[in-house]
Amino acid sequence: MKILAFNASPRKSRGTTDVLMEAFIDGAKKSNADVEKHHIVDLDINGCLSCFTCWWKTPGVCVHRDDMDWIIPKLSEADILLFGTPIYGRNITHYMQRMVERTFPLSLPEMFVKDGQTSHPSRPRKIPSLVLAATCGFPDLNNFDQVRALYPTAVPILLPASQMLFNDEGKEYLSDFLDAIRLTGQKMAEGDEIPESLKDRLIVEYSDEMKSTVIKKHNLYSASRLEQ
Repeated sequence: MKILAFNASPRKSRGTTDVLMEAFIDGAKKSNADVEKHHIVDLDINGCLSCFTCWWKTPGVCVHRDDMDWIIPKLSEADILLFGTPIYGRNITHYMQRMVERTFPLSLPEMFVKDGQTSHPSRPRKIPSLVLAATCGFPDLNNFDQVRALYPTAVPILLPASQMLFNDEGKEYLSDFLDAIRLTGQKMAEGDEIPESLKDRLIVEYSDEMKSTVIKKHNLYSASRLEQ
């Protein structure tokens, strides 16, 4: 099983998004998955020019020569695609958006309608399963509405108030969540279906009391930083 992972956080391995991704990867490696991970901020990816050259002049080939030259073929070879992103302004980071825009060559120019929705058909290739790991600072799940709408077919791994991972108490509180991510990685690497009971454990929803605690701690921390 080939897993291709992209972390869209500018903090790279220092951020909470990477903690979630590494938990999934740790689980997948228990099933001997072949894992390749990249930090998008380190990649050379130009923005899409909307020139449509990849549709009509050089079908399937972009005008840019950059790291997408090797990323595009790998996307077609992967069995599982793992995306990780923090939520900035209630959306994915611009690093991830730029990379996704450049996958335009994987689609054909024709339009077709399926289930009442118009889209472009994909060029013949293997379509990987998609896993989306996202984190945010606010303690509310509605901060993930936009990213869930962008990737409705993905297996969502969602952690609000991800700063909880920066202290031992928070890590203990989230231990079952992290265990669930590892188990999901292992099961998907084995080709197993993910039961709904496990999917439910991949989304953290805090009680009103916990939200109040998170907000209070954040505001105290913020005030201490302002005083420096």
